[in-house]
Amino acid sequence: MGTETADVIVVGAGIMGVSTAYHLARLGVRRVVVLERDTVCSGSTALASGGIRHQYANRLGIELTTHSIVTYERFRDEFGVDPNFRQHGYLILIATEEQLAVSRRSVALQRELGVAVELLDAEATRKLCPYLRTDDLLGATYTPRDGYADPYLATTAIAARARDMGVVVHQGCEVRTFTRAGDRVTGVVTDAGTLEAPAVVIATGAWSGVVGKLAGVDIPVVPHRRHKFITAPFPEDRIPAETPFVIDQHQGASLRREGAGLLLGGGRRDEPASFSTDVDRTIEPRVIERAVHRAPALAEARLMRGWAGLYEMTPDQTGIVSAMPGIAGLYVIAGFSGHGFMHGPIAGQLMAELIVHGRSVTMDAVPLDIARFARGQAHVEPLTFV
Repeated sequence: MGTETADVIVVGAGIMGVSTAYHLARLGVRRVVVLERDTVCSGSTALASGGIRHQYANRLGIELTTHSIVTYERFRDEFGVDPNFRQHGYLILIATEEQLAVSRRSVALQRELGVAVELLDAEATRKLCPYLRTDDLLGATYTPRDGYADPYLATTAIAARARDMGVVVHQGCEVRTFTRAGDRVTGVVTDAGTLEAPAVVIATGAWSGVVGKLAGVDIPVVPHRRHKFITAPFPEDRIPAETPFVIDQHQGASLRREGAGLLLGGGRRDEPASFSTDVDRTIEPRVIERAVHRAPALAEARLMRGWAGLYEMTPDQTGIVSAMPGIAGLYVIAGFSGHGFMHGPIAGQLMAELIVHGRSVTMDAVPLDIARFARGQAHVEPLTFV
């Protein structure tokens, strides 16, 4: 690489990085360079379950999805690729009075913001999904417009369209340090050389805290391991192909169709932060037990394989789209706490607007500013499932 120059450097080529690069190009930024230590969509995005939902307890999460879901619904028209967006709905189960109280408040807010959402009792939940055990539930919330898409197809398609618009993507190119002139960032140093730019965006997911240290800043993002297991093909007359994405928040488990099989999710809420993506085999019996408890037909299913990915957690379980205070030209887009794929399209747009216009235009992104933590204005999003 030697020494090159760019208008904006984006570090990281997951959903956040490529979305930011794409939207910068759309806004007319001429030379955008994305640096990825591995390959496009090789980190947490590729391992995500791809959920897209409106069901949040805070206005911010709902508004982000309201904008983002339109991109997924029109994805083929914009990017020329079908991301396999399956709008089979989202069903979040309610097992306690506390969860019911949160759900009632959340549903009221979601409806106020135009979301089609239903608060179901246990019988209506069983009627919607007859294969679910509901005798220990108080009900569920259901959003029929929501669903899931393929993170790898979507992210690589956005990257391809960004390249078509002139964005340069360097893969296998790890950032070693950042260069500065006083209180301004001036670029980055990689094994291939130095790249100079007046603006640098950290979009490195669960690794953003580590990369931030290379730039001399504190980004409060820590990794949290989350497991997925996929079953062998399972009869659709037992669990339909059109089943919603089911979240059993009390059990800390999830369930949705994945092709001919089913995708089961689980984790340990109290697991210490680490970058390990090794599969913890000791978690399998618990995942199976919880899945069979909720969907008894799964007693006949067979697990084929499992994998683990990393949530990028912030203290309030909400993402960061922000300029870094005290260092001109340095930005961060990270920390979406398991919601990165669903909010990637709008988050990248807001980041690009912040760089080009000095503020986000499409919606108010001030609640995503990193300074909220120092101001004590962080409000935890309770509908995050770790």
